[in-house]
Amino acid sequence: MKPLLLFFSIIIFTLIISCNSGDKEKNESPEVVTADTVYDYTDSSDADSLLHVKNESLLWHVDDSNGLRIRKPLIGGIDTMSVQNIIQLINSNYDSIHVDFVKISHDTIYVHIPDSKMLTERIGSTGAEMFMASATYSLTELKGIRFVDYDFIEGEHAMPGVYDRSYFKNLE
Repeated sequence: MKPLLLFFSIIIFTLIISCNSGDKEKNESPEVVTADTVYDYTDSSDADSLLHVKNESLLWHVDDSNGLRIRKPLIGGIDTMSVQNIIQLINSNYDSIHVDFVKISHDTIYVHIPDSKMLTERIGSTGAEMFMASATYSLTELKGIRFVDYDFIEGEHAMPGVYDRSYFKNLE
């Protein structure tokens, strides 16, 4: 597991460097550097990594062991969880990306991400896609929900809008 984590840490680091080429103040900020660091959860309890889903047994997650593939939860039951439980699981897995439940209308759940900088600017396109796929698949497990309407400030790597599972067909 550690060689795989090291490999993806190098990839994420490379993506971070290539994405932060514009604003010199942003590149010099130590906060940006530490927020983008990938940690091994066995070594750090306060780490934030999109490569390792803490509760992959409970949530849909993107497996990176053989290319990026969306995977079902290892333990059944997500389809019987409440909206609040799924939102709480998503928030506990992605510490720097907080999702707020807004409402459900017909077949759509509306969520808001109040501080979207990590999602849209810091984790790169792959990290953003991994988060959005995991959250979308997990939220569409709710009975009658087919779409997730994300509300957040658009950035370089993610944009708000209505997503469904077909948006992530490349991960199947």
